[in-house]
Amino acid sequence: MEQTMTVKREKLSYDEFQGVLTEKVQRKLDEKIEVKVNDVTKNNGVILKGMSFHTNGEGISPTIYLESYYEAYLNGMEWADIVDRIVDIFRVGSREKFFDIHDFLDYEKAKERIVYKLVNAEKNSELLKQVPHRDVLDMAVVYYYLLDNDELENATILIYNNHLENWGITLKELDRVAKKNTPKLLKSELKSITEVLAQLLKSRGIEEDFELEESDEEFGMYVLSNECKIFGAAAVLYKNVLKDFAGKLEKDLYILPSSVHEVILVPVKEGITWEVLQDMVKEVNQTQVEDVEVLSDTVYCYLREKDKLCMASEVA
Repeated sequence: MEQTMTVKREKLSYDEFQGVLTEKVQRKLDEKIEVKVNDVTKNNGVILKGMSFHTNGEGISPTIYLESYYEAYLNGMEWADIVDRIVDIFRVGSREKFFDIHDFLDYEKAKERIVYKLVNAEKNSELLKQVPHRDVLDMAVVYYYLLDNDELENATILIYNNHLENWGITLKELDRVAKKNTPKLLKSELKSITEVLAQLLKSRGIEEDFELEESDEEFGMYVLSNECKIFGAAAVLYKNVLKDFAGKLEKDLYILPSSVHEVILVPVKEGITWEVLQDMVKEVNQTQVEDVEVLSDTVYCYLREKDKLCMASEVA
């Protein structure tokens, strides 16, 4: 009986995958469009591989990051399917108006969409040399332009020092408009852990009834973010957000930076120490949070009597 031997193909390395994918995508597109793969530095110095498309030296669509496609390739997705997906994204992106660059270059128009976010100062030390920022404890406030485009939800442009020079404005002016815009465009959202869990289960088709006990309201954990859940940790800087909540509970607050997108508020009470909470934050950051989304390993504290945000270790 004749036996058929199946030869298992050896998978390409990530670098090899990028090269082959670039060639295949290039062949699928008009020869006037140049396909490139470049290193893109993201938050915390994380470097991702991004595929971009150019004609006459100008980018004509958003960057497509390749990590998830390599994972799909390793899991058995066919080359043709990967290429088709990337080409489809490119064609949709180039067909739609990404955004009017003139709205960004004209400060009088751009200033209505300038907002801020919080990042880790140490992990972004090189980036902070290039962007306007202000320090907040061991974090930094950086500024970005929020695109007003339904097709490209949550797309942003980080603001660099040269943008301020071109606009002819100071960091003080940039900070002023961002403080006005951020709470308005990215409204804060504060919910108990119980509410967040209920919403999560509901989104997955699991209906559960949760009763909020008095202990949950008074001593529970609360998630603070913004309504779009993007860079929501910055909501700790919104005027009166912490002040009003601490006043309602009549307690100081521990602030656990669960990611750049949200923080967890824990009312200060006997039996809970900042050291225990900080160990928990460090473990979660190391095991559960993507490197690019880590904000800090530090536990912070809001002191309601002083209306002050500080490191919890400073008031222990």
